[in-house]
Parts: sequence; structure tokens; C-alpha cells
Amino acid sequence: MLYEIISDNVDFMFTDVEEIGTSDISNCVNQIIKEYAPFTEDYASTPTRQVIRRMVNNCLATLNDLHHTQVWEDMARQTCEFTAIGAC
Repeated sequence: MLYEIISDNVDFMFTDVEEIGTSDISNCVNQIIKEYAPFTEDYASTPTRQVIRRMVNNCLATLNDLHHTQVWEDMARQTCEFTAIGAC
């Protein structure tokens, strides 16, 4: 459940964003804690901010990798299309 909350928040807050600052990540972590805490027996069992922040950073790295892959695929497709047009 925690992973889904983190993933949803990272997607919502950081998809289509040019720059991400530390305050943006802190806001995301705060939102995640606010959403996840009610699902725990007591607030003390919520993972530490450091653990959640690390998970957010890992999700951001994955999101960044996906973005670079999509850009590369788009460039490759455009190159193939350009090559096909030039061959006519």
C-alpha cells in the first residue's frame, strides 16, 4: 500500500515537471505521510521520513529513466520516418 501511495504521489506531482527542488520532494513526502498514516496502527509505525524520501527519490529516478527511454524511442522513430521519406 505504501508503494502505491508513493507511486501515485510521485506521478501526480512530478510528471511533466522541468525541475524538481528539495522543497518539492519534501512536500511530496509530507503528502505521503499524511495519506499513509491513517492506515497504520499508530503513527509511530509510519516509516521514517528518511525511508520515504529515499523511496521517492528511487521513484523519481525510475520516472527519469522512463522519460529518457521515451525520448530515445521518439528520436529513433523520427529518424526511421525521415530515412523512409528520403528513400522515396
